[in-house]
Amino acid sequence: MFTLALVRRFSAARALLQSSVKEGTPLNIHVFKTGKPAVALKDEEYPDWLWTLLDKEAQEAQLKATDEFRYMRKQAKKLHRQKLKQNNFLAQLRK
Repeated sequence: MFTLALVRRFSAARALLQSSVKEGTPLNIHVFKTGKPAVALKDEEYPDWLWTLLDKEAQEAQLKATDEFRYMRKQAKKLHRQKLKQNNFLAQLRK
């Protein structure tokens, strides 16, 4: 009759992002010809917004909250791109 589905719960600590390199590791990013090389810092020393850069949903939510017009324009471009791809695919099938 009824089946129980096991849902795996991840800990909150695992959800926190951490940098992939240890503190003090040279990053080999040569922005300037002279000067000290860039070195990795502690995770706490980086700004909070840095950890949300790769999260597209968080970026879109922030954009929607701060600039509604830019968000709508971005959504329209995304929809237009999808329609173009679909039309190109359908045109290719007709050949």
